[in-house]
Amino acid sequence: MKNYKPLLVLFLVGILSVSLATTAIGQKGVIEKVKETGVIKVGCREAARPFAYVNEKGDMVGFSQDMAFLLVEKLEERVGREIKVKQIPFAGASRVPVVAQGTIDIEMGSSTWTAPRDDVLDFSLPFFLSETVFMVRAGEGIDSLDDLDGKIVGSMRATTNLKSLQAVVDRGEINPRNVVVVETHARGFQALKTKKVDAYFTDTSLLTGLKAEAKNPEDYKIVLESIHKEPYGWMMRENDSELRDFVNNFLTWTLTTDCSEELDTLSELGILDECEDSSFTIFDAIYDKWMGPDTATSIPRTPVYNHLLQGIIIPDIGEVWPTKD
Repeated sequence: MKNYKPLLVLFLVGILSVSLATTAIGQKGVIEKVKETGVIKVGCREAARPFAYVNEKGDMVGFSQDMAFLLVEKLEERVGREIKVKQIPFAGASRVPVVAQGTIDIEMGSSTWTAPRDDVLDFSLPFFLSETVFMVRAGEGIDSLDDLDGKIVGSMRATTNLKSLQAVVDRGEINPRNVVVVETHARGFQALKTKKVDAYFTDTSLLTGLKAEAKNPEDYKIVLESIHKEPYGWMMRENDSELRDFVNNFLTWTLTTDCSEELDTLSELGILDECEDSSFTIFDAIYDKWMGPDTATSIPRTPVYNHLLQGIIIPDIGEVWPTKD
């Protein structure tokens, strides 16, 4: 009797491949949908200061939120209509599925670009470079990773920070008494405050925000001994090349356009003071608003980070952008 199983398997695989291809072809891109509906769904974090967080007035604010505002203005030029922004808050642990499933059209917060995430999503070019470091209570004699032996350390679930922390523990680089996993950065900071952990690991930028929000910031210290680099990108559904190209060209536009060319728009964002420096680009002004030397969340731009920003600039995006890429 002939064995038809191999042929059956090949036949089913072929049907599945055609089905998936048809689905991909038939699925509208975000820009096409926005042109039809006039609505874009922007995913935002509620506690990722200074990139995206809810302020004391209950407003969603931050570096990435300002960039989202500008992105939508340029997208309106592309689609030729006014766009309503639907902000959708999400937890850090759910960021990948909400983008992959189309619950949100683009995530604009503080997500690290990693290979596993890139397997199921698309990222913009990196707009920020952070590192996984840790915060401790001041005056307790913890000044380096070596001081964490026998201590309780913590990090947030489903983050690159936790993965990096577990890796250095597995390699024996630090030997803590326990690794505590929390659901949010706010809970991680509360655990540090109440002495349930001795050190809390996350991105430098996010620790800066947590410390700035503390009642007594001087009670805490950020130890800048890095265990992992964290390049941030904005996340989109996989294979939507029109949206990805638009976002990357937008990022180039902010890095190469002088403040003076967008004074009306930047005035709406309260950024005119930053634009008094004639050498500032739009990106520079928004960065300084949230992370400049006069802010509570000051994060100096390192030479490595500045080189990264220069390296991602797309040459000759053309005078026709944003109406065309």
